[in-house]
Amino acid sequence: MSNRREFLQTMAAGSAVLSGLACGSRGGAQASSGPGGGPPPPPPVAAPTSPILVIVAAEGGMDLLDALVPIGGANAGAYQSHRLNLHVNPANTTDIGSNIGLNKAFSGMAALHQQGRVAWLPGIGMPNPTLSHFLAADLWSQGSAIPGGTGWLGRYADLAFLKRGDPLRGISTDGLPLAVQGVDRNFVNISSPDTYRFPATRSEWGSINDPAPLRLGFSDGFSFSGAPASSGLKAAVDSGHLYDQAQSLFSSLIGTNRRKPSVPYPGDADYPDASLRDGYFHLSSQLQFIAEMIAKDLPSQVFVTATGGFDTHSNHARDFPLLLNEMGASLNAFYADLATIGTSKGNAQDRVIIMGWSEFGRRVRENNGGLDHGTAGLSYVIGKGVKGGIYSNYPDLINLDDNGNMKFTTDFRNLYATVLDKWMGVSSKTVLGASYPNLGFL
Repeated sequence: MSNRREFLQTMAAGSAVLSGLACGSRGGAQASSGPGGGPPPPPPVAAPTSPILVIVAAEGGMDLLDALVPIGGANAGAYQSHRLNLHVNPANTTDIGSNIGLNKAFSGMAALHQQGRVAWLPGIGMPNPTLSHFLAADLWSQGSAIPGGTGWLGRYADLAFLKRGDPLRGISTDGLPLAVQGVDRNFVNISSPDTYRFPATRSEWGSINDPAPLRLGFSDGFSFSGAPASSGLKAAVDSGHLYDQAQSLFSSLIGTNRRKPSVPYPGDADYPDASLRDGYFHLSSQLQFIAEMIAKDLPSQVFVTATGGFDTHSNHARDFPLLLNEMGASLNAFYADLATIGTSKGNAQDRVIIMGWSEFGRRVRENNGGLDHGTAGLSYVIGKGVKGGIYSNYPDLINLDDNGNMKFTTDFRNLYATVLDKWMGVSSKTVLGASYPNLGFL
């Protein structure tokens, strides 16, 4: 994956050790007491009338086994025998029950787990898995019983967004992946608050001319309501109209004054962990930007972002803890930041859930300092509306497939169905093309 997203810092210290919160069987339940025998975490908030979904992709294939580490039972022995050099010492994990240890390098996630705000989905995958990054990512993006040319969020947009309105209802900060492409509606791509501006012509000396005439001509060209003569022209008119609406509304709402986060994020000068103050923090900066858009009351319901570097064929022992550290610390900061944001439709932390996914996991057996492409991976959902726990079975490391890969235990579309039905308030069967069981964490 892209080198610009990789970083080299030292591993941060993890959260304090805590005991198990939820059972390891599919459809996990919340414990009657909190971690360490303390009081139980507060119950989740009800799904709001104006929910927000934030999706984070870990591009490259995030390793399940070194994130949620087998620390007991038969799986622990199999794990260590397959990864003689790369296995994570149980002492470097936080016990979350069911013979699973949360890697302490996944900074901040133990604290969120302890609050009962993380649903873990180890072993998530698909029937007939592929080891191709591109095909696997496309299948996750389409999320359909019968894959076609649209994405699951694009079909959601077709269903829930106005065809010529809601210009900022769905925003991707990292391009326009297949997942956000529909038949009638796509999301808009806004990668930073400073670059989503109307284009202006430049003179040969580089000075910017007055953009007003260009903008007026653009707006006039895409504002008519008549029916275009061809499908190609119609698509151009619709996309131009959406862009013009989105850019105008975004500029008016975001303004020119940048929001200062209420808590430090990784990479910030005042971030308490010195090892996370230096380097390129793509996810951290994107989550700060999403928090700013929420704080400035953009009428957005879904945000999509991504971070890379998880294709750890080599140097896994060095790179993977660093990747986990930045991801976990960024998610933890974002969640804390949301609690301080008031919106016209309620506190942001009450309105937001965060869903993490990766196109697949890694192979069980190590390979010369790294891990090849595997199958069953890890997803998680974070939020004040989440009932924390483990909601899928951990793969059996004794019973692998013919290629030495794990057999998936939960279909990824079960995750989508749960989020669509229980948080977004739309029919998952309509969006996904078939019925999939809800997993119970919302």
